[in-house]
Amino acid sequence: MKKILLTTFVLFSFVSTGFCQGQTLQPAIKSDKEFYEIGEVIRITLTNDLSENVFSHIGSLTPVFAIDSIEKKDPDGNWIKLFAQCQYPHCIWDIDAPAEIIPQRSVSFDWDPLVYIGGTDKYAQAKAGIYRLLILYQIRKDAFSEKWEWLKIYSNEFRIQ
Repeated sequence: MKKILLTTFVLFSFVSTGFCQGQTLQPAIKSDKEFYEIGEVIRITLTNDLSENVFSHIGSLTPVFAIDSIEKKDPDGNWIKLFAQCQYPHCIWDIDAPAEIIPQRSVSFDWDPLVYIGGTDKYAQAKAGIYRLLILYQIRKDAFSEKWEWLKIYSNEFRIQ
């Protein structure tokens, strides 16, 4: 009996260690609710659960630029990319530097769910559907900015109705 328990414990230890090593650690991105009315402001929060600082526009003066894209689920279950801001050459922006978020801290911003049509300066309120946001952040390993790369993480899914 002791041999079976020991074997089970050792096997479980290897399986759980391998599972944890296979996961990539990322900050968490979450909306404040799961359901919203059309035109309702959505609070987006980045929580840094890592042991090192992360950088994101969410904590800056221009937080909407943390959104790489808005994605809406179509009737077939596929995600369709939409624009969260006007894109170059239609618009040129003065974007604030990303904010530094220390471990175990959260930053939030209130997002007015506007979709920029084709990335132009024309926009509309997000229509009814299931959405998620693709958010940009950085982990800076050294002082050389040319080595900093933008990483991406999805928010939870939320519904606009």
